[in-house]
Amino acid sequence: MGRLIRRLAARGVGKFCPTFITASSEILAQALERLGEALSLESWLSDRVAGFHLEGPMISPRDGYRGAHPLEAVRALRLDEFDWLQERAGGRIVLVTLAPEWPEALETIAGLKERGVVVALGHTAADGERIAQAVEAGATLSTHLGNGLAAELPRHPNPIWIQGAEDRLMASLIADGLHLDDATLTCLWRIKGPERTILVSDDSPLAGCPPGQYGPWWVDEQGTVRVVGTSYLAGANLDLIDAVNRLINVAGASLDQALACVTTNPARLLGRTVDPGDYVELEWDRTSGLWSVRGGEIGGRRFRNPATPNRRDRMNSWREEPEAIWD
Repeated sequence: MGRLIRRLAARGVGKFCPTFITASSEILAQALERLGEALSLESWLSDRVAGFHLEGPMISPRDGYRGAHPLEAVRALRLDEFDWLQERAGGRIVLVTLAPEWPEALETIAGLKERGVVVALGHTAADGERIAQAVEAGATLSTHLGNGLAAELPRHPNPIWIQGAEDRLMASLIADGLHLDDATLTCLWRIKGPERTILVSDDSPLAGCPPGQYGPWWVDEQGTVRVVGTSYLAGANLDLIDAVNRLINVAGASLDQALACVTTNPARLLGRTVDPGDYVELEWDRTSGLWSVRGGEIGGRRFRNPATPNRRDRMNSWREEPEAIWD
């Protein structure tokens, strides 16, 4: 965990939210507790984590909408179960993604809001009325809008446009050119705008691994991670600086606007502020038109980034490249 956090920091990630997807109560509790214990070993590591993101288990059980989450573990999230998981997590769960079509969902959303937890809508097939009710109950974000959906949707209405039109919802987007094509990314950027857009990596645990099969998942030559035997994506393989570049070069955002989508906007969602002592040095390549992270200071520690800026060039990098060079 320490190695992962240091390598993320070397790519300019000052804080992030480790995501726990749908699993049994026992597995989630063990994972939350283990990660909390690991972070407590060193304060610098703990400071790099803004909180835990619980994505599921209260998501749509329908194929497509469920994505790569295991069907057998999908269930309603009762508030007493959440309180137990939060206790095991040491109070670190700050964000929960759920599907509001569950009968218990509105009560769960309101209860999570009372507990100071941010509620997001995702992996959902809910209609417009139910999404509006979820927002009234306290939901404030659409998780990876445009993904966690069936391959075929009604032209309109559908969950993308319903959530896109809901001005009270911010939206997180996976701008890797695969989860969202260029036209969809541009449309969602124009709908949500610079104040309500958040760029997320949605990195799979297999991000950067060599092509091949890993249990129920496989990685292709381009680094795409899928569920074996299906077309379903199982997380991304994306550096946030690549997402920043894509929002600029594809959707027409300015550098300041794109950077806000990975700094002040997610901080505001979680009720936080960006640490004024953290900064990242960017370098622009005139030939490619891309920005890259070259160094900076995070948590009072200077670093230089030894990685290449191109995502395809850094395949295998999580396992093979050296960690950041810390001064």
